[in-house]
Amino acid sequence: MGVVIKNGRTRLRVAGGELLQERGRTTTAVPGAQIRSVEAGDGDLTVLLFDPGEPPMTIHHRNPQVLAAFAGEIRAIRPVHPYEGTRPPVRRETAGLWPGGAARVRDFVASAHPLLKAAAAYVVVGVPVVALIPVEPRGEAVSAWLAGGAGFALFALWAKLVGLRTRWIVRFRGVTVQVAPPDRVGGTADREADYRYRFRALDGRLYEHTSLWASHNGEIRYDPQDPSRVVVPTRILWLFADVAILVGCGAPGSGLIGIWLDWAARVPDALL
Repeated sequence: MGVVIKNGRTRLRVAGGELLQERGRTTTAVPGAQIRSVEAGDGDLTVLLFDPGEPPMTIHHRNPQVLAAFAGEIRAIRPVHPYEGTRPPVRRETAGLWPGGAARVRDFVASAHPLLKAAAAYVVVGVPVVALIPVEPRGEAVSAWLAGGAGFALFALWAKLVGLRTRWIVRFRGVTVQVAPPDRVGGTADREADYRYRFRALDGRLYEHTSLWASHNGEIRYDPQDPSRVVVPTRILWLFADVAILVGCGAPGSGLIGIWLDWAARVPDALL
């Protein structure tokens, strides 16, 4: 099932036979052979290690079902038979300030929704054109820019309100799980395919969810009381796509239309 525990900036998950604790840019990897025992308490788990220099790891979560599932995953990576030889050490790795920057850009270009690609194109291409096109007075260019963003702002606000209830519920009582790479479904000549995710909930049943977005970290978050409510984490827009990106990037595109039309109307007069 791949349960992920989030406590502020700290994330804990089990992957590759290790218990991983990610805090900021630092990842602590605890091999299964280093885990002595997993003790359940009142709303928390305590993981004891064989290395005497390593302190116990305490894991908190308000949902006892999530803790029980996570404890089962930790116990599953411990050796079945008594371990022989030197136990692999606990590792700590610190990532760079922006690891895999080129890969992130490549992933965005490959998997982002067409609307987001268009928004990025508006910024990259639209801003210099708006700044350089010879329209006077310049105030008209600014007015077109601002007016063009109004429609995008209203659309973004509507989209935000539609998904607000689901995001609110999932944020406060949702369960985060790791998922396999999604399948691409429903693509046609006019639109790109959506992403279909499969995940196993705490009740043991397998569920599917189709989204416009590709998960940037291989995780999704769902409501355990209604697994049809799913939120897929994305990258940058991540925080801004609902309003800021659509307004900030859509305004240049809309503004360009008005500027170009106005400029084209003035060309015949300039030639006379």
